[in-house]
Amino acid sequence: MSISLEQRIQRLEDIQAITALKARYVNLNDGGWKGPTHQYPQEVADLFVADGSWDGRPSAGYARGHAEIKELFTAFQSVKFILHYITNPMIEVDGDTASGHWHALVTMTAHDDQAYWSLGLYIDTFVRTAEGWKLKDLRFEPASVSPYEAGWGKLRMAVTEFES
Repeated sequence: MSISLEQRIQRLEDIQAITALKARYVNLNDGGWKGPTHQYPQEVADLFVADGSWDGRPSAGYARGHAEIKELFTAFQSVKFILHYITNPMIEVDGDTASGHWHALVTMTAHDDQAYWSLGLYIDTFVRTAEGWKLKDLRFEPASVSPYEAGWGKLRMAVTEFES
């Protein structure tokens, strides 16, 4: 079944909007060099639908709904430095829903000055709303979380609570 030019353009616009949403998410959280990390917890929560979920278990917690997401990201402000690198996007749009999959490398310094490598996958679902695309569910699936000194090969899955 062939799709029209308008449908193809809409799909490309949707993929671009979802890519921009994901970039906004990481940019709202990164910091530690020109200001604090996670300085916009309400703006992060607003990227989600009202009953959306953020899942960073086992090491970083779980939250459902705007209030819990805001509370979790306020707690993340104890992180001294964080920078997300997200690559290899795979975005599938199906009408008013979509799924996204990204590889991620997250470098961070926790509240205790311990630096970490965190490697894994973001596996997300999105919905189109009257305000544009929003996150429905965001899940970070860690492949390795380890102290900087150990790298990701020597001490794989050294899972630590990052909050103070």
